[in-house]
Amino acid sequence: MKLLIDAGNSRTKWAWCPDDLLQLAALQINTFDNQDWFEGAASAQALQSAMAVADQVYLSNVAGERWLQRLPELGQRLQRIVATQSAMGLQNTYSQPAQLGSDRWCSLLAVWHREEKSALVVSAGTAMTMDALMVKQGEAIFAGGSIQPGLRLMWQSLQQGAAQLDYAYPSGQTAESGFANNSQQAMWLGCVQALAASVAAQYDRLCQCLDHAPLLHISGGDADLIARYLPHTLSAQAIIVDNLVLEGLAWLAKCSDK
Repeated sequence: MKLLIDAGNSRTKWAWCPDDLLQLAALQINTFDNQDWFEGAASAQALQSAMAVADQVYLSNVAGERWLQRLPELGQRLQRIVATQSAMGLQNTYSQPAQLGSDRWCSLLAVWHREEKSALVVSAGTAMTMDALMVKQGEAIFAGGSIQPGLRLMWQSLQQGAAQLDYAYPSGQTAESGFANNSQQAMWLGCVQALAASVAAQYDRLCQCLDHAPLLHISGGDADLIARYLPHTLSAQAIIVDNLVLEGLAWLAKCSDK
């Protein structure tokens, strides 16, 4: 049995890799906050138990060394994923390929294997990353990307840096139309619109590099919200996807069998 683990900035997700990767959409995902992992909470202990019986463990870790310190001794059963110069037919153009976050690399591989088409791959979580997957003359290339604060981090920067904007982060906030009529709502609109505008600008930049329209894949906890604030035509074509990192890990695990 192969175990897939996505240790993200704030949360950890894990799942068992299916024998038939056509069943990826039905992955049984387990999720917990990283703080639970650090404190040894019951949700984290379930992952510890899974690792004890796994034949191989495929790990994408961007949570840092502290997360790794709680790993049991896995020896050669542990496969820590690091971005490489190429994998599964996708070329990585980073000057130092391993510097690309393993989560971004896995997401790119998942989209490439899903679509085999050019795409802007957006992950809207603690940070928002946007990565350009270009297909030219049959060759797939990761051309580069960007990283910026996610929605909550943007909110916190305003909250902490401006004396009169110390509002609590709104829970259950939905998309608003028109103009804000109070300061908390104004902060919210400013943060969401900034992220949506970044996605639109990066998508336009990718279009200028291609002779065809790329796809737009958005994943992460704020994916739906950001998609609703995109320009109408772009919002309509946005593909909201979950668990791209685990999906990429599954394909890497499958490739290791060959």
